[in-house]
Amino acid sequence: MTHRYSLICMLICWLSACASNTELAEDSSSQSVRASEQAAQPTADSGQASAAKRLAAGQTTRITTSQGTIEIEPTVVDMQVLAEDAEPGSEPASIYYDPLESWNRAVFRFNHVSYTYASIPLAKGYETVLPLPVRDKVGNAFANIREPLNLVNNALSGEIKGAGANVSRFVINSTLGIFGLFDPATSWFDIAESKRSIADTLGHYNVGHGPYLVLPILGQSDLRGATSVVGEAVFHPLNQVLDTPDLYYVQGLNITNSFADRAKLYQTLYQQSADPYIYFRNQHLQALKRDQAFVKPD
Repeated sequence: MTHRYSLICMLICWLSACASNTELAEDSSSQSVRASEQAAQPTADSGQASAAKRLAAGQTTRITTSQGTIEIEPTVVDMQVLAEDAEPGSEPASIYYDPLESWNRAVFRFNHVSYTYASIPLAKGYETVLPLPVRDKVGNAFANIREPLNLVNNALSGEIKGAGANVSRFVINSTLGIFGLFDPATSWFDIAESKRSIADTLGHYNVGHGPYLVLPILGQSDLRGATSVVGEAVFHPLNQVLDTPDLYYVQGLNITNSFADRAKLYQTLYQQSADPYIYFRNQHLQALKRDQAFVKPD
């Protein structure tokens, strides 16, 4: 077991050395991107809306993560129409029915305490130790080892093209990409990701989302999503290549690496929300509406 930890330490040191070199090459482009973003984003003294406020105002927002810069375009969840705003003869939209609200609020409070005193400090320390390019490579590796699960779900959903992409990406990134640390399947061969979860497969067979559900530590989801989480925890490829306790260490690294990108945004949105539970619930519902409205290109 000792030799595993030695290899992991050597790998982290090597990635850190690579990061210091790649950061120099990326500085010119990233600085120009940051400069343009800073010009577009408000400063603390300007009094303009922050990213969270722009989302709340329905404005498109750019957010930078370890996976690159993403553009978020908010959608709107149906809310009850006020009597004075309703058109004559029209029926107001119904308020979302939340049958598990008591449970969800209790778990949401537990999660917030856990995030505040454990997960967020851990994520900040993780970001301090590992620079962004290294965290990016760690994310690539975990995305790569998940490809067999994507393959099974795409096959079960009849997405043959997606399943083929999963096979190609796994073979290329596991070999040329050095166990998935790099992504030549995208950068060299232009093979796009085709991620598909058990929840997506259930949706393909017209299984509904079910009621909104907050999961301990993992956060907002729904009944179908929770089923997917449990199923993927059982069938994840990591279970086939690692034994305990190494499996728990690696899974913990995956969760920390994923949460590190969202920790600051979570704090900002929580602090600026009048009712954080309702705000995060609506964000989840908006994401579902966005996915339902999305038409996959041929």
